[in-house]
Amino acid sequence: MVDFKSSIATIHDPEFKYLSEMIYKMTGIVLADHKKIMLQSRLNIRLRNHGMSNFEEYVHKLKMDPQFREAEIPELINRVTTNKTDFFREQHHFDFLKETYLPMIEAEAQKNGHKKITIWCSASSTGEEPYSIAITLLEHFSLKSGWILKILASDIDTNVLQIAKAGIYRADRLETVSEAWKNKYFIKSEKDGNTFYEAKPNLKSIIEFKKINLLEFPYPIREKIDLVFCRNVIIYFDKPTQKTIFSNFEEVLKPFGYLIIGHSETMFGISDHFKFLGHTIYQKKI
Repeated sequence: MVDFKSSIATIHDPEFKYLSEMIYKMTGIVLADHKKIMLQSRLNIRLRNHGMSNFEEYVHKLKMDPQFREAEIPELINRVTTNKTDFFREQHHFDFLKETYLPMIEAEAQKNGHKKITIWCSASSTGEEPYSIAITLLEHFSLKSGWILKILASDIDTNVLQIAKAGIYRADRLETVSEAWKNKYFIKSEKDGNTFYEAKPNLKSIIEFKKINLLEFPYPIREKIDLVFCRNVIIYFDKPTQKTIFSNFEEVLKPFGYLIIGHSETMFGISDHFKFLGHTIYQKKI
């Protein structure tokens, strides 16, 4: 009898090729050959869950059993997506919101009377980014009447979306959040000797969590977006996929809408439909 708990299955080239091609087709994520060990590590738990001892059996089941494939693909995607995130990560983007973008939106509203802002956090992971955006919006607008604030927070990984929607974090996850904001926007609790913080209802109320695959266009979005956050995601895609996603963002953004990407990412040589403003902040051209 095989001890599935202690055994580690090895992924061989044919199975890696099949899985990496399927993952690319479903998510746009490119898994080069040097990612084989990473994929092997992350998927071994799926083999154990199904009582399988090798990747040959796993891939065969994906190929031959439509019901298994339909149920397994979301779990497979959840295992391979990267979900590193922090509250107020890349602080300069939140400084831009606070010091430049939100005052500009407010000034425009004084002219046209349109007191609404919609921001799409398109790779929300476990929720730290959308909650950081929500705090920034509430700090600016909470004492100003008539404003409608909306954040769409999406991810392809259903597991992290559940965590984000719950909005409960261990204390160490909020090290970059000031004590004043912890008290103002979170409910503190103790459990089993650990301290947790849960986002308050007023913070949760302006965020809608939804599963969205950035490769499946048109997106299930009912209105044009003012600003899109898509940080530290594009780097995992190849250039043709990046070009497609940037084109899709262009479609959902309002005229002169904004797009913010990660510090190690660029649109240079990929799209010329956005104006570079510095600090990986871009504005849609008309």
